[in-house]
Amino acid sequence: MNYQETLKYINDTPKFSKILGNDDLIKLLDALGNPQDKLSFIHIAGTNGKGSVSAMTASILEKAGYKTGLFTSPFIEEFNERIQINGENINDENLAKIATTVKEALENLSLEISVFAQITAMAFLYFAEKNCDIVVLEVGMGGKLDATNVIKTAKATVITKIGLDHTQWLGDTIEKVAEEKCGIIKGGVPVFTCESQSEKALSVITKTAKIRSCSLTVCPKTELKTSLMGEFQKENAGICVELAKTLGIDDETISKGLENTKWPARFEFLRENLIIDGGHNPDGISALVSSLKALGKKVIFVVAMMEDKNIEESAMMLSEFAQSVITTQLDTPRCVKAKDLANLFPDATVCENPKSAVETALSLAGSDKIVCVCGSLYLAGEVRKLFKQ
Repeated sequence: MNYQETLKYINDTPKFSKILGNDDLIKLLDALGNPQDKLSFIHIAGTNGKGSVSAMTASILEKAGYKTGLFTSPFIEEFNERIQINGENINDENLAKIATTVKEALENLSLEISVFAQITAMAFLYFAEKNCDIVVLEVGMGGKLDATNVIKTAKATVITKIGLDHTQWLGDTIEKVAEEKCGIIKGGVPVFTCESQSEKALSVITKTAKIRSCSLTVCPKTELKTSLMGEFQKENAGICVELAKTLGIDDETISKGLENTKWPARFEFLRENLIIDGGHNPDGISALVSSLKALGKKVIFVVAMMEDKNIEESAMMLSEFAQSVITTQLDTPRCVKAKDLANLFPDATVCENPKSAVETALSLAGSDKIVCVCGSLYLAGEVRKLFKQ
């Protein structure tokens, strides 16, 4: 397959497998020579912040001299972002090559697995072929049954802030979600979490770590400078600092890693008065609002959300702080229609086209207000492509 054929193949593959569990993925990886067994990992799960923690950790490791792989999801502008080595996206040629290898192996085995499981196998194969020293591995969803959890061990496990998200698959209480996330905790592997973790989630994390004979570090937020904006990033960076110290990385290298992290669409300023943020659940929206309050300016929100999220609570939190709201939508079946989303706000303007929505917001903002695009990473990515220049 060439690059375009690869993207079509990935997009056409079902999101979920008909067969639960990772048994077929394990068969595939065995046929590929078990590339995951040739790698060392930092394994990261959580509801909010896991992408930022992954990016900052990878940056620190790179500055420390490690050849560092980074596997994340979803992408913001192009698929290749999901598989990186030392901050460089996998190129089109290598992506097509490993995708073809995985596709042919599946056909030879007569197996069908989810698209995320296939991408995970592709990442393992690429990182092993490129002889990465360490891989920062972000789970896709949950933990226990996640495709990334086929790895046998890790140098460290991180559980970032846990909230209610993907409840149709992970459970409808914090405790149930935490149990799923803690499925990545493995015997004797150090565990790190944030100081602001809820009491209910922390209880599950503490219990699981004890059962599996793991040390647990509850990490305070750090005041070290980081390139990622937003008050909530101090908590995420705090995890990275404590983790890096246990790996023997010195303070200067840690600081350089934090200051040079690149992670788009997380409280990212595209212009002086235009922020994009991927916050899409109540915890993420709460963190976003806290950071916006610290700016001391009135905010106009441009919002789109996916129907499988807790849109009612998120909308209520935005309404309490917003100067005004413009609802928009994306060209995907999961996205709530802009006019339906507007019904959740006291007085929202409907603008179905994201570009027009942001342009309208900017014209209303003038020089004394901030425009904040939020509610979906997909929306943030779309706006970033349109306005980052």
